[in-house]
Amino acid sequence: MSCFVYGTLMYPEVLTALIQRVPRMEPAVIHGFQRYRIRGQVFPGTIRSTAPGAQVQGLVLFDLQPNELEVLDEFEGEEYFKEGVEARLLQSGTALHTTVYLWQDRLRPLLFGEWDPQEFREERLGSYVKMCRGFAADIHAQRGWKGEFPTSSEEGADGHEQAAAAAGGAAADGCSPAAQNNAQQP
Repeated sequence: MSCFVYGTLMYPEVLTALIQRVPRMEPAVIHGFQRYRIRGQVFPGTIRSTAPGAQVQGLVLFDLQPNELEVLDEFEGEEYFKEGVEARLLQSGTALHTTVYLWQDRLRPLLFGEWDPQEFREERLGSYVKMCRGFAADIHAQRGWKGEFPTSSEEGADGHEQAAAAAGGAAADGCSPAAQNNAQQP
């Protein structure tokens, strides 16, 4: 499975903190979208845009395992939703269908300006990775981590809902408020 990422999940350090590895990745672009800063947050949000030339550059992560996608879904929180999208790989020009985490329409008033990946790297990456490690440790502890995340079919519907509730919600790119709250709990 693959996923287009455009914010904090582009950084190998963040991926390693969350899923304990850096999957194969390639630079890509999605057209008809715009990436923004979010008031009070260090991660971006992306939404559909009809502006001429609207596009977001990021990376396609390849060969993601279902358990890794579960971690990313929980990390992103309910401020985002996952949607299918066509991404174009920059080196080959190949178009492929993948998914992306988009910012919820109801939260658009929080968006402003452009998010700067270099500024994030220079000013926030270190503390963000530390927070991501705490988030991942909390997820592992909540699920009785033994090297694999249980699938929803193993947990049953009630168990999956309980795990999501204990994690503070489910689903996008960057450490959402749900992930930050989870990581800050004692």
